[in-house]
Amino acid sequence: MNRYTLAFAAVFALAHPAISEIAIPDGFTSARQTTGEVKLHYVRDGGPGEVVILLHGFPQTWSSWAKMMPLMSPGYDVIAVDLRGVGLSDKPEGGYDKKTSAQDIKALMDELGIAEANIVGHDIGGMIAYAFAAQFPDAATSITIMDVPIPGTEIFKAISQDPRAWHFAFHKDPVMPEGLVTGKEALYYGNFMRRVDGGDGRITEAEIAEAVAAYSDPKTMTTGFNWFRTDEQDAADNAEYFKTKLPMPVLGLNGAKLAPFPYVVEMMKPLAEIVEGQTMDSGHWIPESVPEETVAVLDAFFKKY
Repeated sequence: MNRYTLAFAAVFALAHPAISEIAIPDGFTSARQTTGEVKLHYVRDGGPGEVVILLHGFPQTWSSWAKMMPLMSPGYDVIAVDLRGVGLSDKPEGGYDKKTSAQDIKALMDELGIAEANIVGHDIGGMIAYAFAAQFPDAATSITIMDVPIPGTEIFKAISQDPRAWHFAFHKDPVMPEGLVTGKEALYYGNFMRRVDGGDGRITEAEIAEAVAAYSDPKTMTTGFNWFRTDEQDAADNAEYFKTKLPMPVLGLNGAKLAPFPYVVEMMKPLAEIVEGQTMDSGHWIPESVPEETVAVLDAFFKKY
């Protein structure tokens, strides 16, 4: 397990930005849809082809996919979602375990009349993509997990217990994260995003500013920390899911500038029947750093299966 912790040492650290807004790409529209318990915000083009649902991570919003969305639009019906608690989606007090967040996505699909979709998740969104596929295998054409360990796996344990991964423990504390980060959002989130860039240098100040603005909202700030506070519940839920291999194809991607071996693929092989993937020439922020390359990999994967 040493190579996991050593390769991920750079992923877990700290960092300052401006104020900006990421524009909705041309051809896409913004909407909010009641899904039962929450109303979710999403950005969609309604294009031809299979549906692709994009799930962001920490500390981000739908806009983390903004560079990729117009590149995918000609061949797919692309939907980027603000997860529960983030952006223009409702911000209830609970429901931040990945099982419940995955149920939000299924409810959104039901409301929109979508029977099946390719679920693509980065970071926390990748955890939710796995929970979605395990609960609703018939609704997932495929799943893609980008640069995140799944709670309950050995890789997750190795990363979260490494002292260099200090933010796992810090974010789980019930009081201290909000107490220390409030008023210093630009310092905390900006520094964090620059460090996990892995020296790549392609995460922009506008993208960092967008994250800072979103997570300066007190409820969204708590949402981000709650994603870490639920990891024991996520591991317990996943322990049940691990008993049955996923039947749909799984694509695993990770940033080579943080982990030069395909750790997501290794992690997912015992959990799914069909797994493939690779490392990307980026740090943690794969969708922003290498959008063209990522879209090409996704397109080839979707068409293969």
